Amino acid sequence: MNKKAKNTLREAKKEADRRANEAIKERDSEGRVIINMTVKDDANFLSVFSENDTPVIANDVADFIESSASSVVPGELLTLRIHSDCIDEQEQTLYRKATKEFFTQKYIANERELKRNALIVLTLTLLGIFVLAFRVIFEYRTGSAIWSEVIDIMAWVFLWEAVDIGVFGSRSLKMKRLRYISLISMNIEYV
Repeated sequence: MNKKAKNTLREAKKEADRRANEAIKERDSEGRVIINMTVKDDANFLSVFSENDTPVIANDVADFIESSASSVVPGELLTLRIHSDCIDEQEQTLYRKATKEFFTQKYIANERELKRNALIVLTLTLLGIFVLAFRVIFEYRTGSAIWSEVIDIMAWVFLWEAVDIGVFGSRSLKMKRLRYISLISMNIEYV
């Protein structure tokens, strides 16, 4: 890579870092991180589907909010500041409820996944321990070192998978939990 390209990359990185620091520093009077969103047409703000009588926001709106919040530390308090001329007072109330409902549903699904992971971890751990115990009994009765090692490998695979899901898989779900709690409790302002 030539010197000119390296300098261009350095400048681009500096600019990206500067913009990231500015975006994170913007806070409201309560110390909440502000996420700005401009809505020029709210015709597709709500999803045409919902699980119950309470509407939910459309996936495009949710994706925008989540991607804007992704640079904020999970668990940080948020304020969504919507800049729009086309949203009336009745829609403001509806959109607040729809936003909270959408992220509440995401939170519930995430909690189910955490519980499912906990059950899988418990099952794999018990299965790994059972297979290790079977290995000891099998080796004692048969004296076969090769098959005993195969059974030992199976047991450690079960135990490793339990650790992988319990430690690494559940960590990302716990971070999502914090993010969803922040999104559920965020203030929504209209400008």
